[in-house]
Amino acid sequence: MATEYPMPQWGITMEEGIIAEWAVAVGDEVEEGTVLGQVATDKIDVDFESPAAGVIAALLAAEGDTVACGTAVVVIADDAADAAAYQAS
Repeated sequence: MATEYPMPQWGITMEEGIIAEWAVAVGDEVEEGTVLGQVATDKIDVDFESPAAGVIAALLAAEGDTVACGTAVVVIADDAADAAAYQAS
């Protein structure tokens, strides 16, 4: 199964973040806690860590994109077969 994960909110005043850099690519295997990339906010730059183990099925925002908190930015599938199924849909 593939699950979409949102731009995190690291403070009550944070409304959006900028994808400064992705540290992973589609097809990469990740563990929970793996750094997926870096998010720039109006106050700090923060590592965005994987909330789950699996395979990166899609990156839904490009480097440089400004994304509202709660908006899906990455899809993590359970395994390569689930990632392929997500990409085919």
